[in-house]
Amino acid sequence: MKEPFNPFVINTYQGKEYFCDRENDLKKLISHIENDRNVVLYAWRRLGKSALIHRLFDELESSNNYETLYIDLLATQNIDEAIQSISAAIYEKYGKTSKGISASIQKLLASIGATISFNPMSGTPELTLGINKSKQPHQSLASLGEFLIARKKRIVIAIDEFQQINDYEGTKAEAIFRSWVQQIPDVRFIFSGSHRTLMEAMFTEKKRPFYQSSMLESLQPIPLEAYSQFITQQFQAAKKVIDLDTIEKIYTWSRGQTYTIQLVCNHLFANYKKVTKKDVDTVLNQILVQQQAIYANFQKMLTRTQWNVFRAVAKEEPLKNPLSKDFLQKHNLGAASTVSTSLKALEKLELVIKDEGNYLVHEVQLARWMAKL
Repeated sequence: MKEPFNPFVINTYQGKEYFCDRENDLKKLISHIENDRNVVLYAWRRLGKSALIHRLFDELESSNNYETLYIDLLATQNIDEAIQSISAAIYEKYGKTSKGISASIQKLLASIGATISFNPMSGTPELTLGINKSKQPHQSLASLGEFLIARKKRIVIAIDEFQQINDYEGTKAEAIFRSWVQQIPDVRFIFSGSHRTLMEAMFTEKKRPFYQSSMLESLQPIPLEAYSQFITQQFQAAKKVIDLDTIEKIYTWSRGQTYTIQLVCNHLFANYKKVTKKDVDTVLNQILVQQQAIYANFQKMLTRTQWNVFRAVAKEEPLKNPLSKDFLQKHNLGAASTVSTSLKALEKLELVIKDEGNYLVHEVQLARWMAKL
């Protein structure tokens, strides 16, 4: 990978030099993989699940004992699109050789109805994934699984935003995927997701296909001490200065969320030699102003009551009792029953979450913007 200009990476994994801590999480994941356990990795949004997976894959690949595949189901709407995502990942990993496209990949793609065309401008091959409609999803998955277990090295597959399969209509997606996992027992799986409630339900409810099939690992925020050390080292390496009190201010405002901490530090590193708390305030305000047009749309998406409850949660978070008389009166929210209904709707939309008994706005930056209204 090319060395980034700014050590506070916000878009993708850029190597362990720019990856903060997570050593204990990494050790646990490696132990699960080495001891043939599948893993459920879940956390609230933007805590660094995907980056941790790529850090793990970096470690596994460097051992020369494993091959890894990363699949993101966030944009998929049905099981055919999920199979397309898996097929595309396999093609990107194994399909391209110095002599063109491997014969084994061509055979595999043909078996599931995928075709390969060539870009008329560049002449490079492009994959068109039109899954064979004559085959059932489990048949296509079986073909993909047969290819993977034929590999000489052990395979580790990470399926990100796995909870998305709950929204697939017309198919028993959980049962189909569970059957596929059982058909390829030598392949290790990491099921990752940002909807904690759905992910927990999929793997802990007795009537669900994935019940007790994997080890549950809940990702928590990186501790302040570890993040302080990481931030300080990056600034010092560039002969820049930031003190511990200022880092704590960033950490607290960001609620320990990895992405937001990285974003704030990215701006500070780019613009200041010696960071003050005033500089932090300037950057925090700039970040919220940049997002204002997007955040303003939430009011249009929600009913008036939902919006009022949403805003009140942002102003009070962490909120312990949203149905208390004091909270209702302070924000003029009306009847407790109405607030309860709105709160459930906001939780279903993942706009509000309940974490360790407290209600929070899921998106940290959105929460900070609403708290100022």
